[in-house]
Amino acid sequence: MNPSTFSIVAGALCALLLIAAWRLRPGVPGLPRSAATLHLEECWRLWVGFLLSGLVVGALTSWWGGPAAPGVLDYGFRMFQKPSGVDSWGPMRMASQHLREHPEVHIYQELFFGLGQKFQYPLTSVLVVDLPQLLPGINDLSMITALQLISRLCVPAIALVFALLFVGAVRQQAGSAAALRLPPAAQAVLAATGLASVLLFYPITRSEVIGQIQTLMTLAAGLALLAWQRGSPRLAGVMIGLCCIIKPHWGIVILWAALRRQWRLALPALATATFFVLIALWKYGLANMLDYLPVVSFIGKHGESFYANQSVNGLVNRMLFNGNNLQWLSHEFAPFHPLVHAATLASSILLLGAILLWKRDKSPSVIDLALVMLTLTIASPIAWEHHYGLLLPVFAVLLPAVVRDRPWGAWTLPLAWAAFILTSQSFVSVTNALADTRWNFAQSYLFFGALIVLALLYRVSWSEGRAGRQGTFTPAASAPAR
Repeated sequence: MNPSTFSIVAGALCALLLIAAWRLRPGVPGLPRSAATLHLEECWRLWVGFLLSGLVVGALTSWWGGPAAPGVLDYGFRMFQKPSGVDSWGPMRMASQHLREHPEVHIYQELFFGLGQKFQYPLTSVLVVDLPQLLPGINDLSMITALQLISRLCVPAIALVFALLFVGAVRQQAGSAAALRLPPAAQAVLAATGLASVLLFYPITRSEVIGQIQTLMTLAAGLALLAWQRGSPRLAGVMIGLCCIIKPHWGIVILWAALRRQWRLALPALATATFFVLIALWKYGLANMLDYLPVVSFIGKHGESFYANQSVNGLVNRMLFNGNNLQWLSHEFAPFHPLVHAATLASSILLLGAILLWKRDKSPSVIDLALVMLTLTIASPIAWEHHYGLLLPVFAVLLPAVVRDRPWGAWTLPLAWAAFILTSQSFVSVTNALADTRWNFAQSYLFFGALIVLALLYRVSWSEGRAGRQGTFTPAASAPAR
């Protein structure tokens, strides 16, 4: 059975399961039904419906567009194969070798501007490859293998984080951790739901398959949300700091926290990031560190037209037919276009300014932290598909809130479903057929789905502030689920 046929058969089975679930309205297996469990059952049933309907939509896409590009099931199955991707690890290894062999040469001037290699990470990220090699018996090749294994192990870890965030969001709405106790059987079902969610979420599985450090960042971001939800802001800060050494623009989270006087998050995040910056300065020198600034400027002015860039920059580049939007060009960026540059700059300022000024007098909830994380991703000039793996833990805290509040009335759940479908599936085989037409904005489907999530987060945050609800557990009230 070829992959396309298998996808269609799986979609048909999922359609039957959806019909059965609609009629039978099952609860969480192993969870005794009571008034305290009604909200959890409703949220879990809705999420399972999202997953099943995602497979149905994916099957229809496969039938309509053909096997032109791998879908969510293809990448999910690759999770059970030997990891081989080096999309991040390869450039990091190359940078590490260059720094050892040519310490006197400015690395970005040589690799990025000279040889045209798209090494776009700050030098703090190279520490991920360099520091373990200080141990005896470890070289760069064995380090790459180890990183691939760690990345693969992040997949079940993200699944567990998703399940804990999901239950934690329901517990917050119950007002007490004691109001919802889960027997072992129910915990196992929720953990399995988390694993299925990860395997059926295209940005995460694609990130892991191609060997992206973004998989580790998705786990760190999820752990930051979980720590914040459970009243551990210092741990959340450490996770944010680790994200900053890979993507410096995550420092906006530190500024966001400082503006709200959330020093228990801001200071640990700043200390963690500073610690690794000092190590990088010691190993690579100030000149190499500052050499990264022209790279950031160049990327901001050009960006990528390639369809996988799901940002304002990618959208406008494609609509203006500025660059190749179907093929990945490893040594080229989109040509400079003043309108693209203006749109990129204006949208980034608008998005980041809005989140920094939003509800500064409100005690930040886990929804607010998710809001600033997603804003950072959308506001970037280059936001690849796999960068949106962050959306899975965001959905874990958002869905129970929208089920409870229905902030947009009868439209709330259909919009949440549309956002999930657009961000969890791959529609490349269909939308890329529009690449050379004025309808190529459809290639930015994931970006549009992320905007819906952003709008939902803003709406829930506004509702929380209006109702005076707090967004974190206090240590006395929390009893973390196993």
